[in-house]
Amino acid sequence: MTQRTLTQRTSLLATALLALPLLLQPLGALAGDDIDRGDVKKAFRSGDKEKVTEVLSGLAGKLDKKTVKAVIDDSKRLRALGVYDQLITTLRTAEGDALDELLKAYKKQKKNGAIRFLVLDAAGGIADPRAEELLVQAATKDKDMPIRVLAIRLLGKRKTKSAVKALIPLLIELEGEEDSERLQREVNGALSNLTGEDITVGEDWQNWWGSHENDFAPKGEDGKTAERGNLLDRMAKDRPAELKTLTRMKGGQLVVVKGNDKVQLALKALDLKYEEVERPALEKMKLDPVNQIVLLNCPGSKSFSEAGIQQIRKFVAEGGYLFCSDWELGKTLAKAFPEACQFLKESPKGDTKDVKIFPFPQGAEHPLMRDVFPLNTFTTAGFAWKLEGRSHLAKMTPGIVPLISCPDIKDQGTTMVAFTFAFTSKQGGRPVTGGAIKKLKRPPGQVLWVSSHFKLQKDPEGDGYALQQLLLNFILEKQNQAKRFN
Repeated sequence: MTQRTLTQRTSLLATALLALPLLLQPLGALAGDDIDRGDVKKAFRSGDKEKVTEVLSGLAGKLDKKTVKAVIDDSKRLRALGVYDQLITTLRTAEGDALDELLKAYKKQKKNGAIRFLVLDAAGGIADPRAEELLVQAATKDKDMPIRVLAIRLLGKRKTKSAVKALIPLLIELEGEEDSERLQREVNGALSNLTGEDITVGEDWQNWWGSHENDFAPKGEDGKTAERGNLLDRMAKDRPAELKTLTRMKGGQLVVVKGNDKVQLALKALDLKYEEVERPALEKMKLDPVNQIVLLNCPGSKSFSEAGIQQIRKFVAEGGYLFCSDWELGKTLAKAFPEACQFLKESPKGDTKDVKIFPFPQGAEHPLMRDVFPLNTFTTAGFAWKLEGRSHLAKMTPGIVPLISCPDIKDQGTTMVAFTFAFTSKQGGRPVTGGAIKKLKRPPGQVLWVSSHFKLQKDPEGDGYALQQLLLNFILEKQNQAKRFN
């Protein structure tokens, strides 16, 4: 080997050794300021969560127009990777041209609600007034309910006068629309979060604002992606004003009747106080329809007397709220409210099994369904529900609003595993729906029924969460109704 050849090889080896540390660095560290659109696409298409996370971390604070476009265009590949929070954190660092590109993406994705949700969630944590303008636009005009709800909630955390000034006229507009109860609840919650006030009518909000605008100091939280946690953690992030309403509940407002189910487990998890009684004791109690909710656990072999049935009918007809599970359908509801609901049959005998559940189209936007299923359409998936053998099943009747569907049991003549109905004492007692409810001088009572048992639904991310949220919404609706009484 010549001296010249040896020198050349030594030089090449030295160069390789110098480059080795760079080659061994992770993608995010290697790229630094130089992460480009190609790096994003390569990582996102790899399906490797670690690589995706590295790229997103490396992009934070360094986004430009091209990388924002790349992130948005390929984000659909990430829906199953569990990196949503990192996506939002990174996109919320967009500024200048990068922010312009992010906001444009909302308008470009007219047919893709999941991407619009992602963009809007990111915009919610950006202080730039242009981001708030997008939130107002989405809250007012977006065609998808989850996106409108998200926009309203994010406006409720903006800490700006402009957010209040946008929400009040939106509430007044919604009050004139049919089937807008859910959005009205959301706007009222956002305004309460911003102001600390407990007002529920648009005109009253307008009058309050006229007197307080000049010295207004927002009380809302910064827009942040709700972290995983229990139901109360999520309520604290997404619906803080309503969580405060729960903390003001007094003892005796929740009356639990013992039985085979354990709705008490859910109440304890929600940190709610309740009074527990036996079935015969309820028949003799002096109930308060204005303020109380009665919760009937599945009765097993026990039944109410005729006097007990009439006591329950009277309680609901005068405005009381009644929750019940499983066999209470045939043993109590069908007897007390034959005008509204009917028992169909028992499900086949057998072991408890997991079945998939989804919102009924006609009940999906009911106030009781708020957050029962994930609001986030970017990561949404069906939940499982534990259904026991011999569970009671209900007929679909005009007087009820079906809430939760289980396609797995369609061979039983129904897919309904949860329903609700409003009931008034008018004309001797009858169910009421839709616009007819608003015309009543006295708010009607409400019934919520679910198939199977609370004690079985224990998955904090699935069935247990869905059922707890359904019950929590029911309790909050009673609190809202009590304001109309008083």
